[in-house]
Amino acid sequence: MSFRVIKQMYPAPSSSTVFTDPPWAVRNVYIASSSDMQLWQYNTESDAITKMNELTGSDSSERIYKVIQI
Repeated sequence: MSFRVIKQMYPAPSSSTVFTDPPWAVRNVYIASSSDMQLWQYNTESDAITKMNELTGSDSSERIYKVIQI
């Protein structure tokens, strides 16, 4: 069994006056990687969760990370 860390494709809706999302907009699209992004895959769920927490804490765009079982 493997576990993968996935990243929210778009940042969370903004509440700034410069850019605001309509209330119906959702950000429930996630990606495992893109051409310039590493693929994070682990054999244990705890290792994947550790990486997810590390990425969440260092992402200035406030994207959400999840761990999925593959």
